Amino acid sequence: MKVVEPQEYSLDEMAMKVFLEAINLAGGPRKLMEYRRLTWLPSLMEAAYSVVLANEEKKSEEEIAAFLGLAKPAVRNILRASTEDVMKRLEGRVRSKSHVAGGLAKLAYQRVKGAE
Repeated sequence: MKVVEPQEYSLDEMAMKVFLEAINLAGGPRKLMEYRRLTWLPSLMEAAYSVVLANEEKKSEEEIAAFLGLAKPAVRNILRASTEDVMKRLEGRVRSKSHVAGGLAKLAYQRVKGAE
């Protein structure tokens, strides 16, 4: 019987995994360039950290906002974003009012955690 040692958690590594998966969900780097969505990258990184901090470290909106230098309502929008609305927007079906980066980061986090 093989004993599996728990892996050491790294906030930065987890946030990077979520960030990269969010880019993939958006269609990859080329798709972001084609649709002139490179401006999404900073928001995706903030959203990735927000989602990881909320889920892995159980940080509050206020703590996340302070850590990232964001306003608390911005963090709230990220964490409350509808993953369904964001997918519909990416598929071109509707214009989502949800925080796109937040929805992508939440979906990406689910995929990263599912792959572990």
